[in-house]
Amino acid sequence: MRQLLLSVTTYSYYCSRCSSPFSLICVSSLLSLQCLRLVLFMFCGGVTGTMDPAALMEAVVEEVACPICMTFLKEPVSIDCGHSFCHSCLSGLWEVPGESQNWGYSCPLCRAPIQPRNLRPNWQLANVVEKVRRLGLHPGMGLRADVCEPHREQLKMFCKEDGLIVCEACSQSPEHQAHSVVPMEDVAWDYKWKLHEALEHLRKEQEDAWKLEVGERKRTANWKIQVETRKQSIIWEFEKYRRLLKKKQPPGRRLEVEAAAALASLEQEEGETMQKLELNHEALIQQSRVLWRMIAELEERSQRPVRWMLQGIQEVLNRSKSWSLQRPEPVSLELKTDCRVLGLREILKTYAADVRLDPDTAYSRLIVSEDRKCVRYGDTKQKLPDNPERFYRYNIVLGSQCISSGRHYWEVEVGDRSEWGLGVCKENVDRKEVVFLSPHYGFWVIRLRKGNEYRAGTDEYPLLSLPVPPRRVGVFLDYEAHDISFYNVTDNGSHIFTFPHYPFPGRLLPYFSPCYSIGANNTAPLAICSLDGED
Repeated sequence: MRQLLLSVTTYSYYCSRCSSPFSLICVSSLLSLQCLRLVLFMFCGGVTGTMDPAALMEAVVEEVACPICMTFLKEPVSIDCGHSFCHSCLSGLWEVPGESQNWGYSCPLCRAPIQPRNLRPNWQLANVVEKVRRLGLHPGMGLRADVCEPHREQLKMFCKEDGLIVCEACSQSPEHQAHSVVPMEDVAWDYKWKLHEALEHLRKEQEDAWKLEVGERKRTANWKIQVETRKQSIIWEFEKYRRLLKKKQPPGRRLEVEAAAALASLEQEEGETMQKLELNHEALIQQSRVLWRMIAELEERSQRPVRWMLQGIQEVLNRSKSWSLQRPEPVSLELKTDCRVLGLREILKTYAADVRLDPDTAYSRLIVSEDRKCVRYGDTKQKLPDNPERFYRYNIVLGSQCISSGRHYWEVEVGDRSEWGLGVCKENVDRKEVVFLSPHYGFWVIRLRKGNEYRAGTDEYPLLSLPVPPRRVGVFLDYEAHDISFYNVTDNGSHIFTFPHYPFPGRLLPYFSPCYSIGANNTAPLAICSLDGED
Protein backbone atom coordinates (compact mmCIF):
# COMPACT_ATOMS: atom_id res chain seq x y z
CA MET A 1 0.00 0.00 0.00
CA ARG A 2 2.84 2.37 0.94
CA GLN A 3 4.58 1.68 -2.37
CA LEU A 4 1.35 2.19 -4.26
CA LEU A 5 0.66 5.54 -2.58
CA LEU A 6 4.20 6.76 -3.17
CA SER A 7 4.05 5.87 -6.83
CA VAL A 8 1.18 8.19 -7.71
CA THR A 9 0.17 11.78 -7.20
CA THR A 10 -2.25 12.23 -4.29
CA TYR A 11 -4.77 14.78 -3.07
CA SER A 12 -6.19 15.10 0.45
CA TYR A 13 -9.77 14.02 1.10
CA TYR A 14 -11.77 12.84 4.11
CA CYS A 15 -13.63 9.55 4.30
CA SER A 16 -17.40 10.09 4.51
CA ARG A 17 -17.73 6.90 6.59
CA CYS A 18 -15.14 7.49 9.33
CA SER A 19 -13.89 11.07 8.67
CA SER A 20 -10.30 9.83 8.39
CA PRO A 21 -8.06 11.82 6.05
CA PHE A 22 -6.73 9.94 3.06
CA SER A 23 -5.10 10.55 -0.29
CA LEU A 24 -7.21 9.78 -3.34
CA ILE A 25 -5.28 7.86 -5.89
CA CYS A 26 -5.11 9.67 -9.22
CA VAL A 27 -5.04 6.45 -11.19
CA SER A 28 -8.71 5.87 -10.32
CA SER A 29 -9.61 6.14 -13.99
CA LEU A 30 -7.57 2.99 -14.52
CA LEU A 31 -9.39 1.08 -11.76
CA SER A 32 -12.94 -0.14 -11.39
CA LEU A 33 -15.11 1.31 -8.63
CA GLN A 34 -14.68 -1.90 -6.66
CA CYS A 35 -10.87 -1.70 -6.80
CA LEU A 36 -10.90 1.96 -5.77
CA ARG A 37 -13.27 1.35 -2.86
CA LEU A 38 -11.17 -1.58 -1.68
CA VAL A 39 -8.12 0.70 -1.54
CA LEU A 40 -10.09 3.30 0.43
CA PHE A 41 -11.46 0.69 2.87
CA MET A 42 -7.99 -0.63 3.52
CA PHE A 43 -6.60 2.89 3.98
CA CYS A 44 -9.24 4.52 6.14
CA GLY A 45 -10.25 1.36 7.98
CA GLY A 46 -7.27 -0.93 8.05
CA VAL A 47 -4.44 1.59 8.25
CA THR A 48 -6.01 4.08 10.64
CA GLY A 49 -7.70 1.34 12.67
CA THR A 50 -10.95 3.29 13.00
CA MET A 51 -13.15 0.59 11.41
CA ASP A 52 -14.15 -2.58 13.23
CA PRO A 53 -12.10 -5.46 11.71
CA ALA A 54 -15.19 -7.60 11.17
CA ALA A 55 -16.97 -4.72 9.48
CA LEU A 56 -13.90 -4.10 7.36
CA MET A 57 -13.79 -7.71 6.21
CA GLU A 58 -17.51 -7.69 5.47
CA ALA A 59 -17.03 -4.55 3.39
CA VAL A 60 -14.17 -6.20 1.49
CA VAL A 61 -16.25 -9.33 0.81
CA GLU A 62 -19.17 -7.16 -0.32
CA GLU A 63 -16.97 -5.37 -2.84
CA VAL A 64 -15.80 -8.61 -4.49
CA ALA A 65 -19.32 -10.04 -4.83
CA CYS A 66 -21.19 -9.84 -8.13
CA PRO A 67 -24.29 -7.61 -7.75
CA ILE A 68 -26.23 -9.98 -10.03
CA CYS A 69 -25.54 -13.47 -8.66
CA MET A 70 -24.39 -12.29 -5.19
CA THR A 71 -21.44 -14.70 -5.25
CA PHE A 72 -17.71 -14.12 -5.77
CA LEU A 73 -16.98 -12.43 -9.08
CA LYS A 74 -16.00 -14.91 -11.78
CA GLU A 75 -13.96 -13.54 -14.70
CA PRO A 76 -14.87 -9.99 -13.63
CA VAL A 77 -15.40 -7.41 -16.35
CA SER A 78 -15.77 -3.65 -15.92
CA ILE A 79 -18.13 -1.47 -17.93
CA ASP A 80 -18.19 2.20 -18.91
CA CYS A 81 -19.67 3.44 -15.61
CA GLY A 82 -17.01 1.65 -13.53
CA HIS A 83 -19.11 -1.15 -12.05
CA SER A 84 -17.92 -4.74 -12.36
CA PHE A 85 -19.82 -8.00 -12.82
CA CYS A 86 -19.21 -11.64 -13.65
CA HIS A 87 -18.73 -11.93 -17.40
CA SER A 88 -21.32 -14.74 -17.60
CA CYS A 89 -23.85 -12.82 -15.46
CA LEU A 90 -23.65 -9.73 -17.63
CA SER A 91 -23.78 -11.72 -20.87
CA GLY A 92 -26.80 -13.69 -19.66
CA LEU A 93 -28.60 -10.54 -18.53
CA TRP A 94 -28.03 -8.77 -21.82
CA GLU A 95 -28.63 -11.76 -24.03
CA VAL A 96 -31.14 -10.93 -26.77
CA PRO A 97 -31.75 -14.07 -28.92
CA GLY A 98 -31.45 -13.53 -32.63
CA GLU A 99 -30.02 -9.99 -32.22
CA SER A 100 -26.49 -8.61 -32.45
CA GLN A 101 -27.25 -5.03 -31.52
CA ASN A 102 -24.66 -2.84 -29.86
CA TRP A 103 -27.00 -0.24 -28.43
CA GLY A 104 -29.82 0.12 -25.93
CA TYR A 105 -27.90 -1.50 -23.03
CA SER A 106 -27.54 -0.09 -19.51
CA CYS A 107 -25.74 -0.90 -16.26
CA PRO A 108 -27.86 -3.21 -14.05
CA LEU A 109 -26.91 -1.11 -10.99
CA CYS A 110 -26.92 2.56 -12.01
CA ARG A 111 -28.74 2.29 -15.37
CA ALA A 112 -26.04 4.32 -17.08
CA PRO A 113 -25.99 3.71 -20.85
CA ILE A 114 -23.06 1.57 -21.92
CA GLN A 115 -21.57 -0.09 -24.98
CA PRO A 116 -21.17 -3.91 -24.75
CA ARG A 117 -18.13 -3.71 -27.01
CA ASN A 118 -16.36 -1.73 -24.25
CA LEU A 119 -16.41 -4.65 -21.78
CA ARG A 120 -12.89 -5.12 -20.43
CA PRO A 121 -11.50 -7.85 -18.16
CA ASN A 122 -10.57 -6.58 -14.68
CA TRP A 123 -7.48 -8.59 -13.81
CA GLN A 124 -6.74 -6.51 -10.69
CA LEU A 125 -10.14 -7.28 -9.22
CA ALA A 126 -9.82 -10.95 -10.19
CA ASN A 127 -6.61 -11.16 -8.16
CA VAL A 128 -8.30 -9.55 -5.14
CA VAL A 129 -11.20 -12.01 -5.39
CA GLU A 130 -8.80 -14.95 -5.38
CA LYS A 131 -7.00 -13.64 -2.29
CA VAL A 132 -10.27 -13.07 -0.42
CA ARG A 133 -11.41 -16.55 -1.41
CA ARG A 134 -8.24 -18.04 0.11
CA LEU A 135 -9.11 -16.41 3.43
CA GLY A 136 -12.17 -18.69 3.57
CA LEU A 137 -14.58 -15.76 3.36
CA HIS A 138 -17.87 -15.89 1.50
CA PRO A 139 -20.35 -13.24 0.33
CA GLY A 140 -23.22 -12.82 2.75
CA MET A 141 -21.51 -14.77 5.49
CA GLY A 142 -21.95 -12.00 8.09
CA LEU A 143 -18.75 -12.28 10.10
CA ARG A 144 -20.26 -10.48 13.07
CA ALA A 145 -23.25 -12.80 13.11
CA ASP A 146 -21.31 -15.76 14.59
CA VAL A 147 -22.54 -14.76 18.03
CA CYS A 148 -26.13 -14.80 19.24
CA GLU A 149 -26.85 -11.18 20.15
CA PRO A 150 -29.36 -11.86 22.98
CA HIS A 151 -27.21 -14.50 24.71
CA ARG A 152 -23.71 -13.55 23.48
CA GLU A 153 -23.04 -17.24 22.81
CA GLN A 154 -21.59 -18.82 19.69
CA LEU A 155 -24.11 -19.97 17.08
CA LYS A 156 -23.37 -23.67 16.62
CA MET A 157 -26.74 -25.47 16.88
CA PHE A 158 -29.27 -26.06 14.11
CA CYS A 159 -33.06 -26.17 14.53
CA LYS A 160 -34.47 -28.63 11.97
CA GLU A 161 -38.05 -27.40 12.25
CA ASP A 162 -37.27 -23.72 11.71
CA GLY A 163 -34.13 -24.19 9.62
CA LEU A 164 -32.27 -21.68 11.82
CA ILE A 165 -28.83 -21.62 13.42
CA VAL A 166 -29.09 -20.93 17.14
CA CYS A 167 -26.96 -20.97 20.26
CA GLU A 168 -27.30 -23.51 23.08
CA ALA A 169 -29.28 -21.05 25.18
CA CYS A 170 -31.74 -20.54 22.32
CA SER A 171 -32.17 -24.30 21.96
CA GLN A 172 -33.46 -24.43 25.56
CA SER A 173 -35.87 -21.54 25.10
CA PRO A 174 -39.65 -22.15 24.84
CA GLU A 175 -39.47 -21.25 21.17
CA HIS A 176 -37.18 -24.21 20.33
CA GLN A 177 -37.53 -26.50 23.36
CA ALA A 178 -39.93 -28.89 21.60
CA HIS A 179 -37.91 -28.84 18.38
CA SER A 180 -35.15 -31.09 17.17
CA VAL A 181 -32.00 -29.00 17.74
CA VAL A 182 -28.67 -30.66 16.92
CA PRO A 183 -25.06 -29.56 16.36
CA MET A 184 -24.55 -28.06 12.92
CA GLU A 185 -22.00 -30.71 11.92
CA ASP A 186 -24.54 -33.50 12.52
CA VAL A 187 -26.84 -32.24 9.77
CA ALA A 188 -24.21 -30.91 7.37
CA TRP A 189 -24.18 -33.95 5.07
CA ASP A 190 -27.96 -34.27 5.12
CA TYR A 191 -28.34 -30.73 3.91
CA LYS A 192 -25.55 -31.07 1.39
CA TRP A 193 -27.54 -33.97 -0.07
CA LYS A 194 -30.73 -31.89 -0.01
CA LEU A 195 -28.87 -29.15 -1.85
CA HIS A 196 -27.74 -31.74 -4.38
CA GLU A 197 -31.33 -32.94 -4.88
CA ALA A 198 -32.57 -29.37 -5.22
CA LEU A 199 -29.85 -28.69 -7.79
CA GLU A 200 -30.81 -31.78 -9.77
CA HIS A 201 -34.44 -30.64 -9.77
CA LEU A 202 -33.54 -27.14 -10.96
CA ARG A 203 -31.15 -28.46 -13.62
CA LYS A 204 -33.90 -30.72 -14.94
CA GLU A 205 -36.24 -27.73 -15.04
CA GLN A 206 -33.52 -25.72 -16.77
CA GLU A 207 -33.06 -28.46 -19.38
CA ASP A 208 -36.83 -28.57 -19.97
CA ALA A 209 -36.89 -24.78 -20.29
CA TRP A 210 -34.06 -24.93 -22.82
CA LYS A 211 -35.86 -27.60 -24.87
CA LEU A 212 -39.08 -25.58 -24.82
CA GLU A 213 -37.16 -22.47 -25.84
CA VAL A 214 -35.56 -24.30 -28.77
CA GLY A 215 -38.98 -25.66 -29.71
CA GLU A 216 -40.50 -22.17 -29.66
CA ARG A 217 -37.68 -20.86 -31.86
CA LYS A 218 -38.31 -23.67 -34.35
CA ARG A 219 -42.06 -23.02 -34.31
CA THR A 220 -41.43 -19.33 -34.93
CA ALA A 221 -39.09 -20.12 -37.83
CA ASN A 222 -41.63 -22.55 -39.31
CA TRP A 223 -44.38 -19.96 -38.96
CA LYS A 224 -42.31 -17.38 -40.83
CA ILE A 225 -41.66 -19.90 -43.60
CA GLN A 226 -45.36 -20.76 -43.80
CA VAL A 227 -46.35 -17.11 -44.05
CA GLU A 228 -43.73 -16.32 -46.67
CA THR A 229 -44.73 -19.40 -48.68
CA ARG A 230 -48.40 -18.42 -48.50
CA LYS A 231 -47.55 -14.84 -49.50
CA GLN A 232 -45.66 -16.06 -52.57
CA SER A 233 -48.52 -18.43 -53.39
CA ILE A 234 -51.05 -15.58 -53.33
CA ILE A 235 -48.86 -13.44 -55.59
CA TRP A 236 -48.16 -16.31 -58.01
CA GLU A 237 -51.75 -17.52 -58.18
CA PHE A 238 -53.21 -14.10 -58.95
CA GLU A 239 -50.47 -13.53 -61.50
CA LYS A 240 -51.21 -16.94 -63.02
CA TYR A 241 -54.90 -16.12 -63.25
CA ARG A 242 -54.07 -12.78 -64.87
CA ARG A 243 -51.79 -14.54 -67.37
CA LEU A 244 -54.31 -17.24 -68.25
CA LEU A 245 -57.28 -14.88 -68.28
CA LYS A 246 -55.57 -12.48 -70.65
CA LYS A 247 -56.00 -14.99 -73.46
CA LYS A 248 -59.72 -15.27 -72.74
CA GLN A 249 -60.70 -11.73 -71.71
CA PRO A 250 -58.93 -8.64 -70.30
CA PRO A 251 -58.57 -8.83 -66.49
CA GLY A 252 -60.25 -6.04 -64.53
CA ARG A 253 -59.37 -4.31 -61.27
CA ARG A 254 -61.17 -7.05 -59.38
CA LEU A 255 -57.98 -9.13 -59.33
CA GLU A 256 -55.92 -6.33 -57.81
CA VAL A 257 -58.53 -5.72 -55.10
CA GLU A 258 -58.80 -9.43 -54.22
CA ALA A 259 -55.02 -9.89 -54.15
CA ALA A 260 -54.53 -6.83 -51.92
CA ALA A 261 -57.26 -8.03 -49.53
CA ALA A 262 -55.70 -11.50 -49.27
CA LEU A 263 -52.23 -10.08 -48.57
CA ALA A 264 -53.60 -7.66 -45.96
CA SER A 265 -55.42 -10.49 -44.19
CA LEU A 266 -52.23 -12.58 -44.21
CA GLU A 267 -50.17 -9.70 -42.78
CA GLN A 268 -52.64 -9.20 -39.93
CA GLU A 269 -52.68 -12.91 -39.12
CA GLU A 270 -48.89 -13.01 -39.19
CA GLY A 271 -48.61 -10.12 -36.73
CA GLU A 272 -51.12 -11.55 -34.26
CA THR A 273 -49.50 -14.98 -34.21
CA MET A 274 -45.94 -13.60 -34.04
CA GLN A 275 -46.91 -11.54 -31.00
CA LYS A 276 -48.13 -14.68 -29.19
CA LEU A 277 -45.01 -16.63 -30.17
CA GLU A 278 -42.70 -13.84 -29.01
CA LEU A 279 -44.49 -13.58 -25.66
CA ASN A 280 -44.06 -17.33 -25.14
CA HIS A 281 -40.38 -17.13 -26.06
CA GLU A 282 -39.73 -14.17 -23.76
CA ALA A 283 -41.53 -15.89 -20.86
CA LEU A 284 -39.27 -18.95 -21.28
CA ILE A 285 -36.15 -16.76 -21.42
CA GLN A 286 -37.14 -15.02 -18.19
CA GLN A 287 -37.73 -18.36 -16.46
CA SER A 288 -34.36 -19.63 -17.71
CA ARG A 289 -32.64 -16.59 -16.20
CA VAL A 290 -34.33 -17.12 -12.84
CA LEU A 291 -33.36 -20.80 -12.89
CA TRP A 292 -29.80 -19.91 -13.80
CA ARG A 293 -29.55 -17.56 -10.79
CA MET A 294 -31.11 -20.11 -8.42
CA ILE A 295 -28.71 -22.82 -9.60
CA ALA A 296 -25.74 -20.47 -9.16
CA GLU A 297 -26.94 -19.64 -5.64
CA LEU A 298 -27.25 -23.32 -4.66
CA GLU A 299 -23.90 -24.24 -6.19
CA GLU A 300 -22.19 -21.42 -4.31
CA ARG A 301 -23.98 -22.29 -1.05
CA SER A 302 -22.96 -25.94 -1.32
CA GLN A 303 -19.29 -24.85 -1.35
CA ARG A 304 -19.57 -22.72 1.80
CA PRO A 305 -18.42 -23.79 5.26
CA VAL A 306 -21.15 -25.47 7.30
CA ARG A 307 -22.04 -22.35 9.29
CA TRP A 308 -22.87 -20.29 6.24
CA MET A 309 -24.22 -23.17 4.19
CA LEU A 310 -26.96 -23.76 6.77
CA GLN A 311 -27.86 -20.12 7.34
CA GLY A 312 -31.35 -19.65 5.86
CA ILE A 313 -31.08 -22.95 3.99
CA GLN A 314 -34.68 -24.06 4.59
CA GLU A 315 -36.09 -21.04 2.79
CA VAL A 316 -33.72 -21.65 -0.13
CA LEU A 317 -34.66 -25.34 -0.33
CA ASN A 318 -38.38 -24.60 -0.12
CA ARG A 319 -38.09 -22.06 -2.91
CA SER A 320 -36.13 -24.50 -5.07
CA LYS A 321 -38.46 -27.45 -4.49
CA SER A 322 -41.56 -25.40 -5.20
CA TRP A 323 -40.20 -24.15 -8.50
CA SER A 324 -42.20 -25.42 -11.45
CA LEU A 325 -41.65 -24.46 -15.05
CA GLN A 326 -44.60 -22.59 -16.52
CA ARG A 327 -45.13 -24.03 -19.98
CA PRO A 328 -46.26 -21.58 -22.66
CA GLU A 329 -49.80 -21.47 -23.92
CA PRO A 330 -50.02 -23.44 -27.19
CA VAL A 331 -50.25 -21.23 -30.27
CA SER A 332 -51.95 -22.59 -33.38
CA LEU A 333 -49.74 -22.38 -36.48
CA GLU A 334 -52.57 -23.22 -38.86
CA LEU A 335 -52.90 -20.45 -41.42
CA LYS A 336 -56.46 -19.19 -41.72
CA THR A 337 -55.78 -16.95 -44.72
CA ASP A 338 -56.06 -19.31 -47.66
CA CYS A 339 -54.98 -18.75 -51.24
CA ARG A 340 -58.10 -18.88 -53.35
CA VAL A 341 -58.69 -17.17 -56.71
CA LEU A 342 -62.35 -17.22 -57.68
CA GLY A 343 -62.81 -18.47 -61.23
CA LEU A 344 -59.32 -19.96 -61.57
CA ARG A 345 -60.51 -23.58 -61.66
CA GLU A 346 -62.84 -22.83 -64.57
CA ILE A 347 -59.87 -21.46 -66.51
CA LEU A 348 -57.69 -24.46 -65.56
CA LYS A 349 -60.35 -26.92 -66.74
CA THR A 350 -59.98 -25.54 -70.27
CA TYR A 351 -56.55 -27.23 -70.24
CA ALA A 352 -57.96 -30.62 -69.17
CA ALA A 353 -55.66 -33.51 -70.14
CA ASP A 354 -56.78 -37.07 -70.84
CA VAL A 355 -54.35 -38.72 -68.41
CA ARG A 356 -54.19 -42.51 -68.39
CA LEU A 357 -52.05 -44.86 -66.32
CA ASP A 358 -49.26 -46.97 -67.79
CA PRO A 359 -49.54 -50.54 -66.36
CA ASP A 360 -45.97 -51.30 -67.46
CA THR A 361 -44.67 -48.81 -64.87
CA ALA A 362 -46.81 -50.06 -61.94
CA TYR A 363 -45.24 -51.70 -58.89
CA SER A 364 -46.11 -55.39 -58.68
CA ARG A 365 -48.69 -54.91 -55.89
CA LEU A 366 -50.59 -52.15 -57.68
CA ILE A 367 -53.71 -53.08 -59.63
CA VAL A 368 -54.57 -50.81 -62.57
CA SER A 369 -58.15 -50.78 -63.87
CA GLU A 370 -58.94 -51.82 -67.43
CA ASP A 371 -59.72 -48.24 -68.49
CA ARG A 372 -56.39 -47.22 -66.90
CA LYS A 373 -58.09 -44.50 -64.85
CA CYS A 374 -57.84 -46.11 -61.38
CA VAL A 375 -55.15 -47.75 -59.28
CA ARG A 376 -55.31 -49.51 -55.92
CA TYR A 377 -52.97 -51.45 -53.67
CA GLY A 378 -53.37 -55.24 -53.87
CA ASP A 379 -52.94 -57.81 -51.12
CA THR A 380 -50.37 -59.91 -52.97
CA LYS A 381 -47.63 -59.37 -55.51
CA GLN A 382 -48.59 -60.04 -59.11
CA LYS A 383 -46.35 -62.02 -61.42
CA LEU A 384 -45.41 -59.24 -63.83
CA PRO A 385 -42.42 -58.91 -66.15
CA ASP A 386 -39.53 -56.97 -64.65
CA ASN A 387 -39.32 -54.54 -67.54
CA PRO A 388 -37.11 -51.41 -67.29
CA GLU A 389 -40.13 -49.09 -66.93
CA ARG A 390 -41.53 -50.80 -63.81
CA PHE A 391 -40.90 -49.51 -60.27
CA TYR A 392 -39.26 -52.26 -58.25
CA ARG A 393 -39.37 -50.98 -54.64
CA TYR A 394 -42.20 -48.45 -54.32
CA ASN A 395 -45.98 -48.28 -54.81
CA ILE A 396 -45.78 -45.98 -57.82
CA VAL A 397 -47.41 -45.92 -61.24
CA LEU A 398 -46.91 -43.27 -63.92
CA GLY A 399 -49.08 -41.80 -66.64
CA SER A 400 -48.60 -43.00 -70.19
CA GLN A 401 -48.35 -39.60 -71.92
CA CYS A 402 -45.04 -37.72 -71.76
CA ILE A 403 -45.29 -33.94 -71.36
CA SER A 404 -42.66 -31.66 -72.86
CA SER A 405 -44.65 -28.50 -73.59
CA GLY A 406 -47.97 -26.74 -73.05
CA ARG A 407 -50.46 -26.50 -70.19
CA HIS A 408 -52.12 -29.55 -68.68
CA TYR A 409 -54.66 -30.00 -65.87
CA TRP A 410 -56.12 -33.13 -64.32
CA GLU A 411 -57.97 -34.00 -61.12
CA VAL A 412 -57.66 -37.11 -58.95
CA GLU A 413 -60.20 -38.47 -56.47
CA VAL A 414 -58.31 -39.44 -53.30
CA GLY A 415 -61.42 -39.92 -51.13
CA ASP A 416 -60.88 -40.71 -47.45
CA ARG A 417 -57.51 -42.38 -47.95
CA SER A 418 -55.04 -41.75 -45.14
CA GLU A 419 -52.03 -41.95 -47.46
CA TRP A 420 -51.41 -41.01 -51.10
CA GLY A 421 -49.00 -39.18 -53.39
CA LEU A 422 -49.61 -37.14 -56.58
CA GLY A 423 -47.58 -35.03 -58.97
CA VAL A 424 -45.14 -35.44 -61.86
CA CYS A 425 -41.65 -36.85 -62.32
CA LYS A 426 -38.90 -36.94 -64.93
CA GLU A 427 -39.26 -39.60 -67.58
CA ASN A 428 -35.81 -41.04 -66.80
CA VAL A 429 -35.97 -41.35 -62.99
CA ASP A 430 -34.39 -44.44 -61.44
CA ARG A 431 -37.17 -47.01 -61.03
CA LYS A 432 -35.21 -49.85 -59.44
CA GLU A 433 -33.39 -48.24 -56.50
CA VAL A 434 -34.19 -45.89 -53.62
CA VAL A 435 -36.49 -43.00 -54.53
CA PHE A 436 -36.20 -39.51 -53.00
CA LEU A 437 -39.34 -37.49 -53.63
CA SER A 438 -37.54 -34.21 -54.25
CA PRO A 439 -37.21 -31.92 -57.30
CA HIS A 440 -33.44 -32.48 -57.02
CA TYR A 441 -34.09 -36.11 -57.97
CA GLY A 442 -36.77 -35.41 -60.55
CA PHE A 443 -39.96 -35.67 -58.45
CA TRP A 444 -42.51 -32.85 -57.94
CA VAL A 445 -44.92 -34.57 -55.58
CA ILE A 446 -47.27 -33.73 -52.70
CA ARG A 447 -48.30 -36.50 -50.35
CA LEU A 448 -50.44 -37.36 -47.36
CA ARG A 449 -49.10 -39.50 -44.52
CA LYS A 450 -50.72 -40.77 -41.30
CA GLY A 451 -54.04 -39.22 -42.19
CA ASN A 452 -53.11 -35.60 -41.42
CA GLU A 453 -49.52 -34.86 -42.49
CA TYR A 454 -49.55 -33.08 -45.84
CA ARG A 455 -46.09 -32.48 -47.25
CA ALA A 456 -44.55 -31.29 -50.49
CA GLY A 457 -41.71 -33.60 -51.48
CA THR A 458 -39.40 -34.65 -48.68
CA ASP A 459 -38.58 -32.90 -45.41
CA GLU A 460 -36.95 -29.97 -47.23
CA TYR A 461 -40.36 -28.29 -47.26
CA PRO A 462 -42.45 -27.68 -44.10
CA LEU A 463 -45.73 -29.46 -43.46
CA LEU A 464 -48.64 -27.99 -45.40
CA SER A 465 -51.58 -26.46 -43.54
CA LEU A 466 -54.90 -27.56 -45.07
CA PRO A 467 -58.00 -26.52 -43.06
CA VAL A 468 -60.22 -28.69 -45.29
CA PRO A 469 -58.93 -32.23 -46.05
CA PRO A 470 -59.04 -32.71 -49.83
CA ARG A 471 -61.09 -35.54 -51.29
CA ARG A 472 -60.25 -34.41 -54.82
CA VAL A 473 -56.94 -32.83 -55.85
CA GLY A 474 -56.24 -30.80 -58.99
CA VAL A 475 -52.80 -30.85 -60.66
CA PHE A 476 -51.77 -28.09 -63.08
CA LEU A 477 -48.59 -28.18 -65.16
CA ASP A 478 -47.45 -25.21 -67.27
CA TYR A 479 -44.27 -26.50 -68.86
CA GLU A 480 -43.02 -23.24 -70.39
CA ALA A 481 -43.74 -21.30 -67.15
CA HIS A 482 -41.98 -24.03 -65.08
CA ASP A 483 -45.13 -24.23 -62.95
CA ILE A 484 -46.41 -27.31 -61.14
CA SER A 485 -49.30 -26.46 -58.77
CA PHE A 486 -51.83 -28.39 -56.69
CA TYR A 487 -55.38 -27.40 -55.70
CA ASN A 488 -57.94 -28.58 -53.15
CA VAL A 489 -61.01 -29.04 -55.35
CA THR A 490 -63.01 -30.04 -52.26
CA ASP A 491 -62.35 -26.57 -50.80
CA ASN A 492 -63.60 -24.64 -53.86
CA GLY A 493 -60.25 -24.88 -55.60
CA SER A 494 -58.10 -23.37 -52.84
CA HIS A 495 -54.37 -23.48 -53.54
CA ILE A 496 -52.37 -26.24 -51.83
CA PHE A 497 -48.80 -25.78 -53.03
CA THR A 498 -46.65 -24.58 -55.93
CA PHE A 499 -43.09 -25.79 -56.34
CA PRO A 500 -40.45 -23.09 -56.92
CA HIS A 501 -40.22 -22.19 -60.58
CA TYR A 502 -37.15 -23.82 -62.11
CA PRO A 503 -36.75 -25.10 -65.69
CA PHE A 504 -37.82 -28.73 -66.05
CA PRO A 505 -34.90 -31.02 -67.01
CA GLY A 506 -36.70 -32.92 -69.77
CA ARG A 507 -39.93 -34.76 -70.44
CA LEU A 508 -42.32 -35.32 -67.52
CA LEU A 509 -44.87 -37.98 -66.62
CA PRO A 510 -47.87 -37.82 -64.24
CA TYR A 511 -47.11 -39.56 -60.91
CA PHE A 512 -49.54 -41.58 -58.74
CA SER A 513 -49.05 -43.52 -55.50
CA PRO A 514 -51.88 -45.10 -53.47
CA CYS A 515 -49.28 -46.12 -50.84
CA TYR A 516 -50.40 -49.03 -48.65
CA SER A 517 -53.85 -50.35 -47.73
CA ILE A 518 -53.54 -49.75 -43.98
CA GLY A 519 -56.88 -49.44 -42.22
CA ALA A 520 -60.42 -49.24 -43.50
CA ASN A 521 -59.95 -45.73 -44.92
CA ASN A 522 -57.07 -46.71 -47.18
CA THR A 523 -58.59 -49.31 -49.49
CA ALA A 524 -60.34 -47.08 -52.04
CA PRO A 525 -58.48 -46.57 -55.34
CA LEU A 526 -56.98 -43.36 -56.67
CA ALA A 527 -59.21 -42.36 -59.57
CA ILE A 528 -58.45 -39.90 -62.39
CA CYS A 529 -61.59 -37.79 -62.79
CA SER A 530 -63.32 -36.93 -66.04
CA LEU A 531 -63.73 -33.17 -66.52
CA ASP A 532 -65.81 -33.37 -69.72
CA GLY A 533 -69.25 -31.86 -69.29
CA GLU A 534 -68.69 -31.09 -65.58
CA ASP A 535 -70.55 -28.07 -64.26
